[in-house]
Amino acid sequence: MLLALATGAAQAQSLTITSAPNAVGSGARALGMGGAFIAVADDATAASWNPGGLTQLERPEISFVYDFARFRESVDSDSHPELNTDESLSLDGINYLSVAYPFPWTLGGRNFVLSLNYQRKYDFDRTFDLRYSDLAALTGGNIAAIRARVRYRQEGQLSALSPAFGIELTETLSVGAVLNLWDQSIIPSNEWTIRTEERRFAWINNRLLPGSRTVLRVVEKYRDFSGTNFTLGAFYRPDDRWSFGLVYHTPYTAEVDYSREVGVFNAGAGAGSTYESRRKKIDFPWALGAGAAWRHPNDRLILSADVTYRAWDRFIIHDPRNPLLSRRKISGVTGIHPDDAEVDGTWTVRLGAEYLFIDDRKPKQNLLPSIRAGVFYDPEPASHRASRWYGLDGGSGRPDQHFGVTLGAGVLIGDRINLDFAYIYRWADGARGDTFALPETSIDVDRHQFYASTVIYF
Repeated sequence: MLLALATGAAQAQSLTITSAPNAVGSGARALGMGGAFIAVADDATAASWNPGGLTQLERPEISFVYDFARFRESVDSDSHPELNTDESLSLDGINYLSVAYPFPWTLGGRNFVLSLNYQRKYDFDRTFDLRYSDLAALTGGNIAAIRARVRYRQEGQLSALSPAFGIELTETLSVGAVLNLWDQSIIPSNEWTIRTEERRFAWINNRLLPGSRTVLRVVEKYRDFSGTNFTLGAFYRPDDRWSFGLVYHTPYTAEVDYSREVGVFNAGAGAGSTYESRRKKIDFPWALGAGAAWRHPNDRLILSADVTYRAWDRFIIHDPRNPLLSRRKISGVTGIHPDDAEVDGTWTVRLGAEYLFIDDRKPKQNLLPSIRAGVFYDPEPASHRASRWYGLDGGSGRPDQHFGVTLGAGVLIGDRINLDFAYIYRWADGARGDTFALPETSIDVDRHQFYASTVIYF
């Protein structure tokens, strides 16, 4: 009887981990300016930031962006100090590819530019290797201690193939649009996988219970992702010094094949497994951004600022065939029903600057170096459930506060090849309290990213 009770208690006390995707920016030059690029948008990454700025391109150009990132998350828990640990993860990959072509003829007397872009939009990668324990009261005054080791790995990405255009409406106003195609038949890497392994032992009155060793392995896969949305932009430049931008990313509903394989081994009861699969739908949120930029009269200096709102309460996963009614509709942020945990949208603020080292003594700049810097406030969505005597409350919906600084440099060689580099440091203290759904538990985040890009003009 004690064996059954202890094993059941161990299986009930599984550590739950939730993880939403991380948004990814595009281009070393833009990110070196803190990502404040909506009102600048004057290179081949314009389709990512504001397609209305594409009309500023004067020559055909191609771009290639590569990034390297290192994440560190420090777990701190007052209720479960055995969770305290540092986790790190390194990633690299192609961030952006594009070909842009300004047509030599005008459309109705106005400039017209087409571009084709590949852009990585979301990263799902995250990892934890944790030790966890809990106590459970049994009949007869016995105490069961559950001790577990949890290994969690989420990996994958979402990218889009994005044809875009920009056209001048007047001499000062341009508009543009991007069609984002998320279909996995076009981009095979559009999938993600979650692997969780938990090894548990039960102790009764501080003695290891024979036959209590339990191993739980869960593999969840999301494949055959398909969806479509638009990015719409406007770019207004009333004079040589000021420019303004407005961009809207439309919401969309994507479909994805979901499968879940569960394997359980118990030293006393043997092994077993289950498999299920079904089609899910995911609602992705809309976003609206606005920016302003000021240029020095000789274009040596650019100062820019952006504000963006993203409606994370609209990030919903629909699972109509889930056997649990409460799981047929969940928030993609919290992992629970949207009615049970409010999620606020996020306001992002970005400030950036770029300085060009122009040599006025030379009519032609064979080497044109530049430096960049920026700061940003970029909160991440969360339910922000506070700790109470009974556990966690329903949540205020306030996002976690994340901040960052950026540095960048570049050089234009022979007016043909542009090389750019950017470094981003992003941090948060006491964030992600929803990750483990435990009271008095939070995570400090340190994220270092390095971007390198090249633009070739023809």
